[in-house]
Amino acid sequence: MAPETYGLISLFPAMLAIVLTLFTRQVLLSLFAGIWIGATVLVGWNPAAGAARSLQFVVDNVTEPFNVKLLLFTFLIGAMLGMIFLSGGMNALASQMVKRIRTRRQAALGTSLLGMTIFVDSYASTMITGSVMRPITDKFDISREKLAYILDSTTAPTASISVVSTWLGFEVGLIAEQLTTIGVDRSAFLLFLESIPYRFYSLLALAMVFIVVIADLDFGPMAEAERRAREEGKVLGDNADPLMETQEDDIVTPDHVEPRWWYFAAPIIALVGVTGFSLYYSGGGFAGRGLTDALSNAATADAIVWASFSACLVILTILVGHARIAVDEVSDAIFEGFKMVMFPVAVLSLAWSIGAVSQALGVGPYVIAISEGIITAGMLPAVIFVSAVIISFSIGTSWGTMGILFPVAIPLGHALGAPLAPAIAAILTGALFGDHCSPISDTTVMSSMFAASDHVDHVNTQIPYAVLAGIVATGLFLMAGYGVPAYIALPIGLAAVGSVTYLLSEQLSVEVPSSYGSKAD
Repeated sequence: MAPETYGLISLFPAMLAIVLTLFTRQVLLSLFAGIWIGATVLVGWNPAAGAARSLQFVVDNVTEPFNVKLLLFTFLIGAMLGMIFLSGGMNALASQMVKRIRTRRQAALGTSLLGMTIFVDSYASTMITGSVMRPITDKFDISREKLAYILDSTTAPTASISVVSTWLGFEVGLIAEQLTTIGVDRSAFLLFLESIPYRFYSLLALAMVFIVVIADLDFGPMAEAERRAREEGKVLGDNADPLMETQEDDIVTPDHVEPRWWYFAAPIIALVGVTGFSLYYSGGGFAGRGLTDALSNAATADAIVWASFSACLVILTILVGHARIAVDEVSDAIFEGFKMVMFPVAVLSLAWSIGAVSQALGVGPYVIAISEGIITAGMLPAVIFVSAVIISFSIGTSWGTMGILFPVAIPLGHALGAPLAPAIAAILTGALFGDHCSPISDTTVMSSMFAASDHVDHVNTQIPYAVLAGIVATGLFLMAGYGVPAYIALPIGLAAVGSVTYLLSEQLSVEVPSSYGSKAD
C-alpha cells in the first residue's frame, strides 16, 4: 500500500461514525468517536494521545479563516431568526397568505407554498407552516398524514437549494474543504450553484408535492388516509397517537406589538440583496468583470457574513425603532436564536474534523485504488446517490451523511475525472432522502409534531412517495454521469414521476365538487 494511505484502516472513522449513529442515534458523539479512532491510529494507537490529537483536529478546523466566517454566518442567521420570531413577522406573513383560502385544494396548495416561502431554515418552516396551517387543513378535512408529508417535503428540500438559508454555510463549507483537498482552484459558492440543477431528488420531491396536491393523486397508505379524512371527517386514524406541538414557544411576541408581514420580509430582502451585491463587489464586478467571472472570484464567506449582519441590523432597527420592543427582550431573542443553530454548528465543526482525519489517513487514495476498474466516471453520480440514500435513511441525518461522504466521494470523483457538480449534487440530495422519511430523522419527527400526526403513520404514508422520487432520481444520475445535461434529464424525470404517480394513484370515489374543490361544511 502506498505510504500516503493507511489502507482499510482509513475507512474506520467514517464507518465507526455510521455504525454508532445507527445504533445510538447520537450524531455528535458518533462523529467525535470517528475522529478519535482516526486520531488514535495516526498517533500510533495511543488512545490518550489520540484524544489530544482529536481535539487539535477540531480546533484546527474550527479556527481556519474560511470556516470561522461560515460559523459566524450561521450564528448571525440564528440571531436574525430569533428576532424575526420575536417580531411575529412570520406569523403575520402566514396570516396574509391564508386569508383567501376557500377550498380543500387551496388549503393544501397554500400549505405547500408557505412551506417553500419560509426558505431560510427548515426547522422554522416546519414550525411556522404546521402551526399556522393545521387548523385550516383540519377545517377542509385534509388528513394529518397529508399535512405532515407536505411539511416534510417543502422544508429541507427548499432550504438545501436556497442561496439564502441556514444550510448554505454548511454545504458551501463542505464543498470548499474538498476543493482544497483535491487541489482545485474554484469558487465553492459557484460550484454550489452549478449543483442545483442536478439536485434531482430534492427537485422531484418538491414537484411531487404539487402533482399530488393540484391533480389530487394519492397512492399507497396516503390514499387510504385521505379517503378516511374525506368520507369520515377523521383527520387522524382511530388508533393514531399524534405527536403534539410544543406547549410554549421559547420566543413570544410582546402583547403590545402588532406583527406586520414586512417585519419578516425586510430582513430577508436585505439578506438576499446584500449577498448578491457583496458577491458581485468582492469578485470585482464593479472593476469590469462579468457576472460569472465575478461570482467565480467572489469572497463567498465575507459576502454572506456581511449580508447576515446587515439583515440582523435591519430587524434590530425594526424591533427597537418601530415595534418598540425593549432591548433586553431583543437580547433574549438573539440568545434563543443562537441556541437554534448550536446543533448545526456542532455538526459542521465535527464534519470538517472527521473529513480532515479521513484525509490524513489517506482514505481518498485507498478508495480510489480499490475502485479502479470497478466504478466508472459515468456510474459514479448514481453510486454516490444510492450510498447517500442508504446512509441517510440508516442514521437519520442529512448533515451527518454529507460530512461522512464528502471526504471519500469527491476525491474519488476527481480522480476518475467525473464532473464535480453532479457528484456534489448526488451527496447533497441523496442525503435528504433519510431526512425525509427516516423515522429517526429530526425533521421527520418535527413534521409529525407540528402536523400533530401519528409519527409512524407519517413515515408509512410518506415512504412510497420518497421511494418513487428516489428511483427516478437514480436513473437521472446515471444519465447525468454519461453526459446528459440537467436541462434534458430533469424534464424526463418530472414526466416519469407524474406518469407513475397517476398510474399508482387510487382514484377516490368522492366527487371533487363536494370535497376537494369546494368549501368544507
